[in-house]
Amino acid sequence: MAPLSSILLFLSAAIAGTAWGAPTNKTHCGNDLCTWWHDTGEINKETPVQPENVRQSHRYSVQVSVAGQNDFLDSFVYESIPRNGNGRIFSPSDPPNSNTLDDSVDDGISIEPSIGLNMAWAQFEYGKDVELKITTIDGSALGPPEDVVIRPTSIQYSISQSNDGGILIQIPFDQNGRKFSVEFKNDLYTFLSDGNNYVSSGGDVVEIEPTNALVIFASPFLPSDMIPDMNKDNTKTMTPGPINNGDWGSKSILYFPPGVYYVNENRDDVSGKLGANHMVLDPNTYWVHLAPGAYVKGAIEYTTHAQKFYATGHGVLSGENYVYQANVDESYTSVKSDSTSLRMWWHNSIQSGQTWLCHGPTLNAPPFNTMDFNGDVNSISSQIADYKQVGAYFYQTDGPEIYPNSVVQDVFWHVNDDAIKLYYSGATVIRATIWKCLNDPIIQMGWTTRDIKGITVDTLNVIHTRYRDSNMVVPTAIIGASPFYMSGMTPDPNQAISLTVSNLVCEGPCPSLVRINPLQSYRDFVVENVAFPDGLQKNSIGIGESIIPAASGVVMDLQVANWTVGGKDVTMKNFQSDSLGQLDIDVSYWGEWGIAS
Repeated sequence: MAPLSSILLFLSAAIAGTAWGAPTNKTHCGNDLCTWWHDTGEINKETPVQPENVRQSHRYSVQVSVAGQNDFLDSFVYESIPRNGNGRIFSPSDPPNSNTLDDSVDDGISIEPSIGLNMAWAQFEYGKDVELKITTIDGSALGPPEDVVIRPTSIQYSISQSNDGGILIQIPFDQNGRKFSVEFKNDLYTFLSDGNNYVSSGGDVVEIEPTNALVIFASPFLPSDMIPDMNKDNTKTMTPGPINNGDWGSKSILYFPPGVYYVNENRDDVSGKLGANHMVLDPNTYWVHLAPGAYVKGAIEYTTHAQKFYATGHGVLSGENYVYQANVDESYTSVKSDSTSLRMWWHNSIQSGQTWLCHGPTLNAPPFNTMDFNGDVNSISSQIADYKQVGAYFYQTDGPEIYPNSVVQDVFWHVNDDAIKLYYSGATVIRATIWKCLNDPIIQMGWTTRDIKGITVDTLNVIHTRYRDSNMVVPTAIIGASPFYMSGMTPDPNQAISLTVSNLVCEGPCPSLVRINPLQSYRDFVVENVAFPDGLQKNSIGIGESIIPAASGVVMDLQVANWTVGGKDVTMKNFQSDSLGQLDIDVSYWGEWGIAS
């Protein structure tokens, strides 16, 4: 029997109209494969899309068939663009591209709009091996299979060409799902930097990315315990279209069937200002379920004190209507506040013992930190799986907080801030794929003194980084620790961080392995099985240089094992800053750390 999510989607698909931008579309939901479509897709590379529409890829068409059946189903290809077509605006009421954001505010976006950078993605549910076909909407050539690279490259796929000139990719069924970027040789942009900014010529190469990115999310069907038991008494079923205050009701479960939703400014004005409100759920509501094909433009704030609260389903939560740093207390304008700038997933009164279970959603275009809970955070946890983040071009668009004894697995995060935050003991991250913009390290352990242990990061694939300067405050590194966020603090060597990072692969021009401002000691700090197959950046900017400065009394028990750069082993003979490993670790730590091949 097909999963409940697929049955609900099938009913919706049966009444769906003709696809926008295509004469027909064919979808199917069963226990073998589930694809979906939006009949309000809007191909638009420049401006915000209409409220009831979804931005559709201007370039790619994706179809999926169960392997061997040659029965291809359409899979909607979404698209995200920098600033979501709004330009640099200060208030959600400002006209698009009116340039009302003060020139002194750097939102993390510079040349991206001018070079046409964008990110498309398609997702489907599957229970069998499948075959994916990619073509272009305008019929232009993608190039031969040998010019296609699938990242992470550490996972191999069979690639061939279809009779209609498309690219065919064989995707085996994987109970953990598959998440990858498909990149074409004729669509690559080389980022150059002068050490401060991206430049069009004369700088050093710091990254090579597709201009028209395409990411594929092949998700297994939701496990039964991640599908709420819905009925008319416990579930508020939303209707596609505008969401006005109170529409979400007070039932235990909030369900979004397939369709497009957008949060209005208030319930009395159905054409209310977009980007000036979010959903503050009733305390009784503890479960949000987004069906495949649900696309919700808004943010969600929980108030529940239920021991377990949820965000599930293979739908999309999109922040595309919000301005950068949208501050709830300042009418959602671009005024940065660590307390009141909007989070896409939020809880401001969390209590001891609560656990957030997040399985399946895709988060698009966050305006600020993507997830934060406030309250008794030292005794809560999260369980996050099959969670994707795309279109994170703004600064401060980081990965979710990873609270004590939390488990994160099988995720894909496009970020422009700290990707993996290791701030609490017992955190586990397994099978994470990261696409990094220019701000902060992949793994962050800094900002304040910490005494934490039992932390594991295993199977980390960093498929893109494009740092444009060499920085220690927001470390340009895979593993980093920023200096104190608050003034007047000093390192405490009696506290320590203990962790293991293993099976790490960094692709493309890689930044440094570590940049750590030691705010406490590091004990049992293990980094093992690390590969930089395309090499470590070595240029005048210095992005590839690992740096650990001195700190009085601090112990630096860092043990690196089996690290290769361009296929060559980094050892205690070639680790130096002017050699293969480019490590500059203060002499005061000599004898405390080591490298073994």
